[in-house]
Amino acid sequence: MPLPAEPAQSTLAAELATLRRQRARRRRRRVTAAGAALVAVAGVSWLLLGTGPEPGDHAPMAICAVDSRNLRADVDADGQLDEIRDQDRDGTGSVVFHGDDHRTEVGVGEARGFWQKLRGAPLEAMATRGTFGDFDGDGYLDLALFYSQGDEGDSPRHNMLVHEVRYGPLARDLSSDRTGTVRMGGSAMVFAVRATDTDHDGRAELQVVQSGGDGTALRYTGRQDGAGVTVSEEEAGPDGWEGWSGPELGPLDFGACADRRGGSGTPPRGRAPASTRP
Repeated sequence: MPLPAEPAQSTLAAELATLRRQRARRRRRRVTAAGAALVAVAGVSWLLLGTGPEPGDHAPMAICAVDSRNLRADVDADGQLDEIRDQDRDGTGSVVFHGDDHRTEVGVGEARGFWQKLRGAPLEAMATRGTFGDFDGDGYLDLALFYSQGDEGDSPRHNMLVHEVRYGPLARDLSSDRTGTVRMGGSAMVFAVRATDTDHDGRAELQVVQSGGDGTALRYTGRQDGAGVTVSEEEAGPDGWEGWSGPELGPLDFGACADRRGGSGTPPRGRAPASTRP
């Protein structure tokens, strides 16, 4: 006796409905995965590109010293004077950006890019040092940035992952679309950095204190050279820390701010204001 046709039709309809539900679930999973991928790409792009905002196009404003630890300059070229602080005078300072109605502080330790941070993550005793000075003489402050590994006992470890100069004006995450290399004679840890302008020619010198092994510190001087800064392999003195703690070496080279509270700068004798230098 033949089987009735209706149950077979019902079974086929159920299978088709099951297939439709499975396809719908797969579509939802694909959409969810694509959305997650877009979020991940957006997050990585945010880390790589920084938080900005990008620098403005205001003409250079005078760079001046509040005291031996603090400068005033328009770091991001928005027409507002910002504060450059380095209380320990060793290159672990920060910039306080002044906007129309807010202040934002960014430390040199935050200046490293995403990949630079990632490369240093597996290594111990990594240290970031940075200093601000007008190395190329265009009137805007530049950032010389180092990221290197500390000594193991008295033995230097040669892992200097970052040794670059970022030319101003700088964005508010201290990034720049114009960078150059700081050419070093060695890759041992950088203990401290500072910008000076001892000859008052409008082009800052880069002072670098670097590990010499066996508990010693060596100081070198670097100057703008082509598309970057070249650090001399000759020591700047018999002892890397000689004269380093005195107020003479550093911000005061740039001339005192007129009111000592961040007003218009008074350039030192022999140095023209930034806006009039060739």
